[in-house]
Amino acid sequence: MLLPVPQALRLPPIESIKVDFVPAPKPPEPVQRGEAASTPKAVPNAPAAQPALEAPLAAPARQPMVKAEKLYSAQVLADPRSRGARKALPQLAPQERVIQLCNIEALAQLRRQGTGFQPDLVVPYAMKDAKVTGRRLEAGGAAMRSRKHWYGLAFNCEVAPDLKTVVAFEFLLGAEIPRDQWADHDLPLDDGPAD
Repeated sequence: MLLPVPQALRLPPIESIKVDFVPAPKPPEPVQRGEAASTPKAVPNAPAAQPALEAPLAAPARQPMVKAEKLYSAQVLADPRSRGARKALPQLAPQERVIQLCNIEALAQLRRQGTGFQPDLVVPYAMKDAKVTGRRLEAGGAAMRSRKHWYGLAFNCEVAPDLKTVVAFEFLLGAEIPRDQWADHDLPLDDGPAD
């Protein structure tokens, strides 16, 4: 009690990178006999500056996927602004860690494409379930948010055996997802707190 109370150190403000951990997908609702499953429709009004865009992918590649020549997830996680993500990742189950590392890589790759997108969130199972097999994630029905708009995305990703870095990544960006379909695919309407 007689010891002096130490003064808290004032650290300079650090600009942070927001990394959202995406919750596990909800199980699909059963389709009643005679009911047709709805499929998302392509919207051809993507901005003209983005010629590589296609419809959200329902079939395997109409175009070949873009294979990443350089991987960025390790660089993003090494940044001091990613301290929270670095602490949280080892606490996740292996399958969930693969998903989150691949989401980080997807965001980093899309930011560096020079297409004018500013992606801030990736949902790997938006249009259809993602598949994790060992250290590999196949997300053929993913979605990416940029400037409060959602776009279809497909990507394949493989993580190192230590589950700390991405070792292979390829992707294909799709067309904008119409706003009236966002709720059907659990795509957040705004930047508010997640449920």
